[in-house]
Amino acid sequence: MKKILLFVLITLFAVGCAKDNGEAELHILSIYNIQNDPLAFTGVIKIDGVASSFSESDATFFTVMDTNELLACRNLYCGAYAMPARYSGSDPLPELADMVDITGSFVQTDDGYYFEVTELVVRQNIMHRLTLSNPGGTQ
Repeated sequence: MKKILLFVLITLFAVGCAKDNGEAELHILSIYNIQNDPLAFTGVIKIDGVASSFSESDATFFTVMDTNELLACRNLYCGAYAMPARYSGSDPLPELADMVDITGSFVQTDDGYYFEVTELVVRQNIMHRLTLSNPGGTQ
């Protein structure tokens, strides 16, 4: 009886976590959630954050910092952790201070790791919401 009840509960949970089209809904993680051990997150995940810098040598690479950390310190360069990300899709890259939702997975390299972005959604530029300190650029 316990096994049947457990099976029913698991089935109901799985059905409740599915979208109408049959795909599982990805829970959105923050940079804060993953910063201690990014490579512990395997498979496809979704992360929200703020685009905080861009590579001068490779236009497909940028970093993402935690949104709440930015809101607390109000400076794009105050973050304790900026996650390296790479996007080579057809949509344009985010701009500096764009709040983004990125879907993809971590790739380990000889030099470390980066987040390979397969889907990129720009929500809004956070500079429109508050005045940030930006010592090296315009506001």
